[in-house]
Amino acid sequence: MKKTNSKTQKNDDTIKQTTKTKSTKGRRTKTKKKDNTTSVLFGLTIVSFVMVMVVVGQFFIMENNLSNNVLSKGSYINGYNISGMDNQQATTYLNNVFNENAKDFKLTLNYNDKSWTLTKQDFEVNSDIHTIIDIAQQRNFEVGEYSDQLNYLKENKDNSINIAFNYIFVGLDEKLDKIISEIEYEPQESQVLFNPNSPNMFEITEGKKGLRVDKTLLYNKINEEYLKSNNINIDIPVFEEESSVTKEYNQSLTNKISTFSTNVSDSTGGRKHNVKLALEKFNGMVIENGQQISFNQITGPHTTENGYKVATIIYNGQFVDGVGGGVCQASTTLYNALLTAGLEINEVNKHTLPVKYVPLALDAMVSEYVSDLKFTNNSGHKIFIKTYSDENSVAVEIYGHTLEDGVTYKTRGEVVRVIPHTGDIVKKDTNKEYTSKVLFEGEYYRLSYPREGYEANGYLQKYKNGEMIEETLIRHEIYKPQNGVIIEGVEVLPEGLTAIESDVEIIKPQVQSASTYADNMHNVTPTAFCP
Repeated sequence: MKKTNSKTQKNDDTIKQTTKTKSTKGRRTKTKKKDNTTSVLFGLTIVSFVMVMVVVGQFFIMENNLSNNVLSKGSYINGYNISGMDNQQATTYLNNVFNENAKDFKLTLNYNDKSWTLTKQDFEVNSDIHTIIDIAQQRNFEVGEYSDQLNYLKENKDNSINIAFNYIFVGLDEKLDKIISEIEYEPQESQVLFNPNSPNMFEITEGKKGLRVDKTLLYNKINEEYLKSNNINIDIPVFEEESSVTKEYNQSLTNKISTFSTNVSDSTGGRKHNVKLALEKFNGMVIENGQQISFNQITGPHTTENGYKVATIIYNGQFVDGVGGGVCQASTTLYNALLTAGLEINEVNKHTLPVKYVPLALDAMVSEYVSDLKFTNNSGHKIFIKTYSDENSVAVEIYGHTLEDGVTYKTRGEVVRVIPHTGDIVKKDTNKEYTSKVLFEGEYYRLSYPREGYEANGYLQKYKNGEMIEETLIRHEIYKPQNGVIIEGVEVLPEGLTAIESDVEIIKPQVQSASTYADNMHNVTPTAFCP
């Protein structure tokens, strides 16, 4: 240190002498009364030279200091003076000090009636102390690249560094974490018990607070005490942690946000059974936010083994018998409840023929491996589904977080135009499927009536405080017109026999539509056939 100061002083004297000489020379030049411009330029040159020499001198001093690894005056680590030492000397000195201190180090932690004591047997002294010396030697009192190791490192006004106890004593972190794990416990979330068939559908439990150790405060307290004493006794600081799901929050999820029902009073027994069975599979369902649901996955397979019965279905534009007839009314009822709850529809498809239980463009046809109803709970909260039925109707109710203030939804179907049908076609019974109805040529049996088609739109209406504020087109569908089908026998009428008279009248193509949508649905679609 003295050597460095002497050299510094010498350099300073040299700079002063140089400056003095140049300054005197400047004055002599002035007395000779040379040109003013030349004098100014020469003076500036002298000043610049002096400034460069000062900077070079300071750099030389600093470089000499660093090359000798000598720590500056006022360098302390945890109160131990390492001024004037080089890197190796300071490292050896601190290692000795910390190892000596470790012999009688004792840390006692208390919480309620429990106590834990940690001593030399619970840790090792860090052999990597030289990294701290590097920081001090470079006079860099920022945590920098050692932030993950030190945890607790600060610059004091006297340029000293305090090292965290758990950096000096390796292994204490793991011991402290084990103690903390014996104190902490998780908060318990409030739970919603959903019993859709009970008069009290929702039972909500109380949430319970958890307990956490304030680890940051604990470490700071230990560090502060370690600077004063080798025998530390501290009460562990804790705080309560609220449950992330409270009873108040769960109560906000139990509001009815939509309901939709359809009529089954004129359905056959098998069909009515299938509608109710499919909807029952959604009764009591809890759907998490972001979860996507497939109707077919929930209700299928639509087989007798799964409880479904034979009833009328629509197949290739015709009403025929099939297992699971009526399932489409269940999906349509659910679909409209979802729409009026403001939920996201991912997949929906129309029937080939209009159905009478909802307006056009608001139906939801399902068929395994062909067509599905899929939706996503995008409400931001979980939702609950309740379904119920009686002899006359089936219904779906959706419960969840209340929609924004005063908002409700409704659906609306609109017939854009009627598409005329093309009348009847006559088919020969070449496969002898209808021999009980017709046998000979000239004998006729009506299999189906012609049906006109429709172009229709489906809308979702948004209301606020009872006033419609928005109407959105959500569906545009075309239900193609259907030919009527008449079956004729194929056998040649024997001589002497007369064909049985038939009251079947062949219907010609429509020139223009003469019926309204409501009349057509009432008069043409048999009430027993409500797929």
